[in-house]
Amino acid sequence: MQGNRYRAGPWPGLTPSGAAMLLACAGFLAVGQVLIGAIARPLPDLLVLGVTALLPLALAERIVRSPGAATAVCGAYLLPRATISLLAPAIPPPPLLLVPAIAFDLVLWLGMSHVIGLRELWPRRRDIWRKRPRPSSNRPLSHGRGLLAGGVFGLVLSLVEPGYQVFLGADAATWSGPLLWLAGALTTLTCGGLATLVSVQDTAS
Repeated sequence: MQGNRYRAGPWPGLTPSGAAMLLACAGFLAVGQVLIGAIARPLPDLLVLGVTALLPLALAERIVRSPGAATAVCGAYLLPRATISLLAPAIPPPPLLLVPAIAFDLVLWLGMSHVIGLRELWPRRRDIWRKRPRPSSNRPLSHGRGLLAGGVFGLVLSLVEPGYQVFLGADAATWSGPLLWLAGALTTLTCGGLATLVSVQDTAS
């Protein structure tokens, strides 16, 4: 899909259409969370949470094609949702989606050139002011990268959400044992497969 319609320039520049698209995906995420309700047990709740949360995030990455899109969508959903829970204690807090969303973004976009570029954080006497080409964020999102990023999303969600549920007062016995391991494996595999469906292979921008 063409990315110039939603991108105003180098990351993180967005056009009004791009910002509206991220907000629309945040609304899509909110609708999914309302439909599935509160998380009570590993299976099938953890799997359903992973699928309904990843789909809007991955769609945002596919359409806007900008690093940080998934994290932005997640933040746009969580901020008002968490505020509602604070104002109305009867409404349970939202699931812990921000950490998996950040992991998804990092795996989806981070390349070796970005890691090598970290050395520029340390100033040197020579060529400190020399401009260097920045890695492009318009590279295609391949099926392999989508598979890995989606799997990492599901894995991180399976690691942080059970502890978060116990912290909120859920029964620790419910969120432990072989059933939790099975739920985590299914969530990781399913999220990995889902992310490949929304990956982009063309190089248009």
